[in-house]
Amino acid sequence: MKLPKIQNIKLIGIILAIVLVFFFSILGFSGMMAALGIILLFTLPIYMILDNFGIDQDEKLVFSFFIGVGVFPSITYWIGFFISFRIAIFISFAILVIAAYLVTRYKNKNA
Repeated sequence: MKLPKIQNIKLIGIILAIVLVFFFSILGFSGMMAALGIILLFTLPIYMILDNFGIDQDEKLVFSFFIGVGVFPSITYWIGFFISFRIAIFISFAILVIAAYLVTRYKNKNA
C-alpha cells in the first residue's frame, strides 16, 4: 500500500485530525498533545532530512519515526545536562530543523 504524496495536504490533514481525535477520545487532552508532540518533534525534522534522498513516501515516514525516536531524545538528553530539559527540547528541535535546511542546501548546491 502506497501512502498519498505530501502534495495532497488535505488528505494528510484529515488523517492527522482523525488520529488526534482518536487519541483525545481514548487518553484525553494530554494523550492528544503527546501524539501531536511525537508527530511534530520526532518525525518532522528527520522527515525533512530524508526528503532530500530518493526514498519512497512510506519509507520516509517509517524511517523518520524510528530514527527520530533514537536521535531526538539523545540530543535532548545530552543538552539537558547543561540547561533545563524544557529548553533542551526546543534547542534539539531547532538543531534538527537547521540540519535539515543545511542538508537541503548542500544537496541543491551539488545537484
